Amino acid sequence: MKWTEGLIHVAMRAIVSAGGWVLIAGEYPGGSDHELYPLNVVDPTVARDQSPDPRRHSLGELIPDLVALRGRNLLIAEAKVRYDEKDHEKLTDLVGLHRDRLFRALETFSRERGFPQLEPVKTLILCPTLVFSSTSKAPTPSPGMSYLRVVSLNQGTFEGTLPLREIR
Repeated sequence: MKWTEGLIHVAMRAIVSAGGWVLIAGEYPGGSDHELYPLNVVDPTVARDQSPDPRRHSLGELIPDLVALRGRNLLIAEAKVRYDEKDHEKLTDLVGLHRDRLFRALETFSRERGFPQLEPVKTLILCPTLVFSSTSKAPTPSPGMSYLRVVSLNQGTFEGTLPLREIR
């Protein structure tokens, strides 16, 4: 199969759902999604109510490709056809440097979009996950990071912090 970022994203949702995760938020490549709302992790110094320039709200904004919940584990995924170091940095920053922004966004999302199971957000176990084709070369997952290697539209293998298991 010739993978595109869109197909990787479709496969990621199917694989994660089949693994017992509840899809919470997401955004397809290009920004259109009719199934899930995006989780907008904004920079509070830029995104202020009553802003005279609302287009600036996207500055410093981080939107994960997929957010899913299983128990207290919160999968936060970035998906590309191949391993992407910039996505690794984005996820590392999101769960580290910008953790407070992430928790604020999750609290707001929980309240506004009807996901009370996210509360209390500070008890969530964050599971940053890079998603890409199983044929892509990648370094060993860094501590705290997981990979979902997509084999087909409904099959993938997790590596790293999440348990190693194939989901069909």
